[in-house]
Amino acid sequence: MAEFKASEIISTLKKVLKAKKITYKTLAENLTFSEGTLKNIFHQNNTSLERLLEICEVSEIDFQDLVRMSTRSKEDEFSFTPEQEEFFANNPNYYFFFRETFFQRKTLKQMEKDFNLDEKSILGYLFKLEKLGLCEVLPGNAIRWNVNGKLRWLKNGPWNQKHLKSYVDKILDLILSKRGNCYNSQIGHFSISQKTYDDFKTELRRLEDKYKEIAFHDHMLNRTGNFIPVTYNISVIDDDIFNLMTRIPRL
Repeated sequence: MAEFKASEIISTLKKVLKAKKITYKTLAENLTFSEGTLKNIFHQNNTSLERLLEICEVSEIDFQDLVRMSTRSKEDEFSFTPEQEEFFANNPNYYFFFRETFFQRKTLKQMEKDFNLDEKSILGYLFKLEKLGLCEVLPGNAIRWNVNGKLRWLKNGPWNQKHLKSYVDKILDLILSKRGNCYNSQIGHFSISQKTYDDFKTELRRLEDKYKEIAFHDHMLNRTGNFIPVTYNISVIDDDIFNLMTRIPRL
């Protein structure tokens, strides 16, 4: 479990309770201590671990999720080692298993049901992820992950070299088929200064980071799984695609 300060986790807990619309009065009705004590905890930003755990249990908030929220930074990210990424590039089904259990936080029971997997397959995937150094398989097949945060694929790494084109093609297919509620900014072109170009890329990155962070908090606050899956692609190329495609033959 990540290290944390009591003040930080209590401050985060207060925000989560507000988001879940749980009042101090309602919460105190199911606690072993009074509403006045509860208010003092949030006013002083300090209490015992035992009381924190009790508040989390009563309000149905996963304590480890709360710790992650209170310590998480926008800079929290990880990359696979070249060996790990090479394996996933050649065996994408193992990455998809990792993705569903790590990012989507599906239980092994959910994986068994959603993908029609048997126990042998579940254990095969788990122990391979453990062998790759991504997790530890604990008694009862509980998983302790050795990575945390957002995944950043290696630039020009094995995964992008092998799968990026197929992903972009699939996104284009979805856009052209107008599947679902699709927002699509048309391909465009303009000429700008180097500074404006750098600012443009920075602003797009900030926008992406902003909504990735919001998505993370949404998952922490709403564990019912009522989410809209979103696929997006943001590309800025310092070239004129129209010029590259322009052909004007003689008449």
